[in-house]
Amino acid sequence: MTDISQKIDKPALRRELRRARMALTPAYRAAATQAIARHASRLLRRGKRIGGYLAAGSELDLAALLNAALWRRARVYLPQIPRRGRRLWFTRLGAADRWYLHPRYRILEYAGARLRAERLDVVFVPLLGIDGDGYRIGQGGGFYDSTLAFRRRHALHGKPLLVGVAFDCQRVAALPREPWDIRLDYLLTESGLRRLSARGED
Repeated sequence: MTDISQKIDKPALRRELRRARMALTPAYRAAATQAIARHASRLLRRGKRIGGYLAAGSELDLAALLNAALWRRARVYLPQIPRRGRRLWFTRLGAADRWYLHPRYRILEYAGARLRAERLDVVFVPLLGIDGDGYRIGQGGGFYDSTLAFRRRHALHGKPLLVGVAFDCQRVAALPREPWDIRLDYLLTESGLRRLSARGED
């Protein structure tokens, strides 16, 4: 766990977390990719709508997890950045070759049937850092904050299940919080799947 609880400068905090993540070796990353797929297996059930992501930069790769979900006959959805605004769509991954690069952000997306996060059963959420109470810090674009804002209004609804995905080195003692921050339900790292609560990790 990275001890940066006293730092409230978000740009500096993001830089430190990126450095910690980028310092991991390719062999460690490959092992972590397989480990998180094993730890998440109970969430990848037949027929469930699973929201994932394609790793960018030094993010933890979900390839093995998403392949396991497809093998178990779960339905896999990937984020699609909207033309306007910051509320993501999620498009269903299929067998057809419908990949394209987003014209502005130059990230890979899939052109499939799309829906909003509210209709998913589980969303695996990328992040830069996360504390024991389940609050995350992201890249700073605000896409997931906007996409998951409905959870502030329906916090007890419990759907979709929000699972932060990170390396262990991205865990921090505490993070600065904003009114729009959404608390995640679980944290998935190479060392396991942990339930998060306002009292800290269970």
